[in-house]
Amino acid sequence: MQRHPLARILHWSIAGLVLGALASGYAITHEEGFSLALLRVHLALGAAAGGLTLIRVMLWMTKGAPESVFVLTSRIEVAASRIVHITLRLMPLLLLASGIGMLVLSGKAEALLDGTLSGLSAFETLPPRKLHHAAAFLLAALTLLHALAAIKHRLQAPRRLGKA
Repeated sequence: MQRHPLARILHWSIAGLVLGALASGYAITHEEGFSLALLRVHLALGAAAGGLTLIRVMLWMTKGAPESVFVLTSRIEVAASRIVHITLRLMPLLLLASGIGMLVLSGKAEALLDGTLSGLSAFETLPPRKLHHAAAFLLAALTLLHALAAIKHRLQAPRRLGKA
């Protein structure tokens, strides 16, 4: 499938939202005091990233995967690229589902909305929490790997789309 101009906007919007959600999630779990405002920012960024990712995956499934931006020269590169891209598309959905799962299982959605939530202790023993944290770590690692691979290809290989 040819890369549509809106696909680039969708890609970078999701990337920015994911980075913001990862950073705010890290801050929430590593700060001394609890910040309801920061948790709300984290939830908004995560929900937006998950929603846009859902749209992107639906487009991907109906229109096909976009053509690679860079020329991949080996079967290993092609396989690694496919695995990383599939995982990068699925991790925000897993994070969205596990985040919603924690809210539902904790029964704290109303306290979050009315501003009476006083901490994260209600979420600490819930099964989706470990999955959420593991998926966030994997997403952060794959995002870094993806960025490094893009830089490598940008410096070494001709571009397939746009200017060479």
